[in-house]
Amino acid sequence: MMKLSRTATFILVISLIWGSSLLADQTTDKLRSLLDEGIACYNAEKYWDAQNIFKIINSIPKDENPYLTTSALMLIKTTYRLGEAEKSIALAYDFLQNYPESKYVKEVKLTLAEVQLSLGNYQESLRIYLDLLKNYPNQEVQSQCEDYLNKIIDFYLDAETVNALRDSTSDNFSRQYLTIKLAEKYHSEGHTDLAEAELKRLPARLENKYLHDQLQKVEVQLKKPSVVRKYIGVILPLSGSNSASGREILNGVKYAIANYRKNNSEDIVALVFDNRSDGVLSIKQAEFLARSPKVLAIFGPLMTENAVLIAVIANQYQIPMITPTASGSQLASLGPYVFQANVDYENLGRFLGMYGAKVKDIKTVATIAPADEFGKEFTDAFCRAIDEFGGQVISQQWYQGEPTDLQYQINNLKMTAIEHATNHFEARFNLAKKQLVELVSTNPLYFNDSLRWVVGDQYCFIFSPDTTYRLTIQDALIRTGLMKSTDFETPDPDTITFPPGIVDGLLIPARANDARLIVPQLIYYDIRTPIFGSANWNEPELLRKNQAVLQNLYFISDNYIETESDNYRRMAVDFKKNFGKEPERMELYGYDTMNALLTVIKSGAHTRESVRQGLLAMPVYHGLCRNISFQGNRPRINSCAFLLGFKQNKIQPVAIIENGAIIEEKTKP
Repeated sequence: MMKLSRTATFILVISLIWGSSLLADQTTDKLRSLLDEGIACYNAEKYWDAQNIFKIINSIPKDENPYLTTSALMLIKTTYRLGEAEKSIALAYDFLQNYPESKYVKEVKLTLAEVQLSLGNYQESLRIYLDLLKNYPNQEVQSQCEDYLNKIIDFYLDAETVNALRDSTSDNFSRQYLTIKLAEKYHSEGHTDLAEAELKRLPARLENKYLHDQLQKVEVQLKKPSVVRKYIGVILPLSGSNSASGREILNGVKYAIANYRKNNSEDIVALVFDNRSDGVLSIKQAEFLARSPKVLAIFGPLMTENAVLIAVIANQYQIPMITPTASGSQLASLGPYVFQANVDYENLGRFLGMYGAKVKDIKTVATIAPADEFGKEFTDAFCRAIDEFGGQVISQQWYQGEPTDLQYQINNLKMTAIEHATNHFEARFNLAKKQLVELVSTNPLYFNDSLRWVVGDQYCFIFSPDTTYRLTIQDALIRTGLMKSTDFETPDPDTITFPPGIVDGLLIPARANDARLIVPQLIYYDIRTPIFGSANWNEPELLRKNQAVLQNLYFISDNYIETESDNYRRMAVDFKKNFGKEPERMELYGYDTMNALLTVIKSGAHTRESVRQGLLAMPVYHGLCRNISFQGNRPRINSCAFLLGFKQNKIQPVAIIENGAIIEEKTKP
């Protein structure tokens, strides 16, 4: 039987509603339920589903639809989140024309101004923000508009353009506001005389309280030395397929800058661009930012493929860029102005290998890894570290796609391990046999007047005055203590629980969701050797349910959130006041990475080159979820990480990496 799509199902539901004789309140209830589902999809960033739902509600006639304007507003916002900016603008202007008295006019105009700004329509965006500022005299709207207006007037428009806009407007509020801002702009550029001349054009008394307060602020500024506002360009995907991560990181960035401005006199502002994960757009935005001397650095982007393109611009214009999440191991090698706050695959693998060799003392390892860029870079770096510290890699196995069936890889691993065990035994047996020959020919316990041992090819003969004994070489080695009986035990082909020195550790650098598929196979094949893995093993419930097989699991991550710490709790409470939720990993990525950059600026870095040098020399920044330092084993790549294990029924650090070295091993009671 044919299944209906989600959208088709909704259309069918609506058709049934209007084709039946249901009462009006029942119809309203159905629509309300549908609207709630659309809003839930929007909040969950399932924008395609949300758009389809709002389109359906919008198709219902006005006289039968009490939620028409609500769905129209949400359709405008959803269309923008999907990266369809021009379409969102058209929908917004239609709304303002058709529903000028709606309670949602303010929200529509705020969205419209944001979209216009994202497209570079600065004057139109300014006009809308001024209209909002004039007609909605409340602190929340004023705060929202003020931030954008400051950026537009200070960064995007030169003084001549602001002057022309002021002179061309017939609106008294806009004229007076632009006069005040023009004076502020002149002063920040060092032209205080021009600023004072502008203020003289204003009436002796401004009737509008907001404008009066703004004028007083500027008059105070003019009595102080001018402070040039500095900008950090932020390039993130705020619409399209990666918008969820982009917006979460942006929340962390905003919070970090707001706190910095609250506690410092410097005027630092973020210029936010939505690159929609598009490479060409990323290049254009980076070049626009790089050309302005007011921009100290570029924060972003998220994806490695976009970061590679922006790196070219960063090096060309000599502007430092710091990406919070890009993980490509060759990214920082593209030039001296590229910094990675994320630990790349190569460093993750190396640090985990160092921990295994130096702390856990593993000598022989095997690997089962995905045959992609992540798996190969991680595994190769891990294995090089094992070799460097005197260990041996006895087998490397690879899988394609999802690891639903690793029988082939595990069987290969077992056979290789058994072969290695056999070779290891033979080498040890031959050495012990040579030691036996030397022992019985020199040690008086085995060579004296009443006793003599003679070692042959297969047997050892013991001669005494009364009799002669014959022992196998194995028995002779055990009897003399040169080997133990357990050394002769044959490895069980149905398990990988080999004696120490055969397989000390198994590396499985799982990708996202791979661990859930791999764990049942570890149990089925009775694999009981210590396991080393990537951050994708950070699944507390999975580890909790499978402690028997994962009790010796150690995995590496560039982040660890100590949610019980005082620092985190204080930040989480304040963050929730501003954003309605406690911060999660991506928000903290944005917060910590931006804070590291702001730490350098606070220390006195006020030029692009001094920011670059400051990042290079920065002491370890200890954040809420990640530590950051670029002084480690590889230039401009974060060399700090956490080695995690599942101890006391929770995931917690067992060691810490800072500047590429193991500096602390934690053991909690």
